[in-house]
Amino acid sequence: MTALQSFDFVVVGGRLTGIVLASRLTEDHNVQVLVIEAGKDLTMDPRVNTPSMSSALGVLGGRRMEIPLERMLGGSSAINTLIFTPVAKSNIDAWADLGNPGWGYASFSKWMSKAYNFPNSPWETNGHGPLSISIPAEDSGWPKVWRDTIAALGYPISMDPFTGEYYGAVASPEAVQPSSKQRSYVGSAYLQPALSRTNFTVWTETTVDKILFDTKPVAENKDSVAAGVRFTRNGEKGTVSARKEIILSAGTFHSPKILELSGVGDAKLLQSLGIEVVVDNPYVGENLQSHPYCTMTFEAVDHKDYQTIDDLIRQEPAAIAEAMKRYEQEKSGPFMKSGLNATAQPPLPSDLLTADGSSDPRFVRSVLSFKTEASALYYSFAGYAMLGGEGGFAPMPTGVKNWFTAATLLAHPLSRGSTHITSESPSSMGPAIDPKYLSHPFDVEVLSRHLQQLYAIFRTEPLASHLVQGGNHLPSTVDFSNLDEVRDYVHQTAVAAHHYSSTCSMMPREFGGVVNEQLKVYGCKNLRVCDFSIAPFIPRCNPQATVYGISEHGASIIKSSS
Repeated sequence: MTALQSFDFVVVGGRLTGIVLASRLTEDHNVQVLVIEAGKDLTMDPRVNTPSMSSALGVLGGRRMEIPLERMLGGSSAINTLIFTPVAKSNIDAWADLGNPGWGYASFSKWMSKAYNFPNSPWETNGHGPLSISIPAEDSGWPKVWRDTIAALGYPISMDPFTGEYYGAVASPEAVQPSSKQRSYVGSAYLQPALSRTNFTVWTETTVDKILFDTKPVAENKDSVAAGVRFTRNGEKGTVSARKEIILSAGTFHSPKILELSGVGDAKLLQSLGIEVVVDNPYVGENLQSHPYCTMTFEAVDHKDYQTIDDLIRQEPAAIAEAMKRYEQEKSGPFMKSGLNATAQPPLPSDLLTADGSSDPRFVRSVLSFKTEASALYYSFAGYAMLGGEGGFAPMPTGVKNWFTAATLLAHPLSRGSTHITSESPSSMGPAIDPKYLSHPFDVEVLSRHLQQLYAIFRTEPLASHLVQGGNHLPSTVDFSNLDEVRDYVHQTAVAAHHYSSTCSMMPREFGGVVNEQLKVYGCKNLRVCDFSIAPFIPRCNPQATVYGISEHGASIIKSSS
């Protein structure tokens, strides 16, 4: 057994939020912070730092789906698709309206701006943080064709996403350092500058088994007090105490797992597994959400000004060597970007919205009723990127054709899933995840209609002229004018983006909350959760910018109360 150690704050999870929190807390040299991360330190790995090189189970229409439970220092910020899209004002204001004072857009945008810097921004932004973001150079005509086609459908193409009020075509910034063209992420932006501080300690390849509570207050009908954590490191068990607080930042799946292993969760589940109940809260691990989405692709005309990256997708050695040469020698080419930043956030045209939405919550109903509120997120990609039935990419068709692909993600799903432990042992297999994608029928209706709109985009000029007339396209057997066929396509092929959220939701306990607006776990003292699991419901955009905002806001809350 490792000897007992003590820190002011113990942060469980060295992912995006955990590193931001530790970096901000250790700005006070009198505060000692320990970050415990189960994964390895890969901050120097070129697969992390080269932007394009990065790139569990659930149920969807009877299909089993891959759900990655990434473990590494820096978490998903080290391997995501780089996109940094600011959250919409309406989304965050709705969080506050649930009973979370201080979480409205006016304050949240201030904390988000503390995370990033954006030199040469085409918009008026006030970012002044360590994370560098930029808009990649357009080295082909595809982004402009995409924007012009969105404009032809009557949507704006130049709104400022940093105002929080925008829709239409969006050139999404990416977390790429503009001069070095390396990935900018929490490891390079927050961790590396803080590692020299003597009050900042990081343990990697260390798993937290449970939170240790002082249970005496429970007997006195008071909140239980989180006192430390039990961990496993190098095969040895140990404990570490927290003089002030323990902060769970282990992510949407691991934060509720650790709570349940520690006795915070549904009493019936915990008792069935032989776990002593500390706090009975059946909402721990519930309310799981993500963005379901579908793809379609069309054969593209071969033109020197509209090149695709299909040769790289086919892994042609000459193409890979040329792309690497351009990146290393010129800091240009496909390896310096995601290839996904030409996006759109459109509303649903009223002529397509015929389904009964009377059963949906107030916020989603309001989104669908306003012509300027987006209800989906569209990505475009100059290459073949069709999805397979288990969440990975489908095999590429044979031959040397060029492709142009687009996807539509449902912005505000109503379906709610769950994640729960199945054993009292921390080392057992991962949690039982039941995402219940598309279990709410209204999700199918809205996503199907957005697929109809996406199909219309492919048939609209100028994009239509850059596709082979009468050429191959996938899906090839769906009649997109037939809503029943589109619904079937959604059920058969939709997968979920890796944007999982909301399993430790921030809302009043009687509404299903696990933490309050101060991120404190109900029924506990000295214990908070700060990661994407606290989002009451998922915002409409790629979540990276939102999670940085949560992290900075959470750090401010903790610093002001400690």
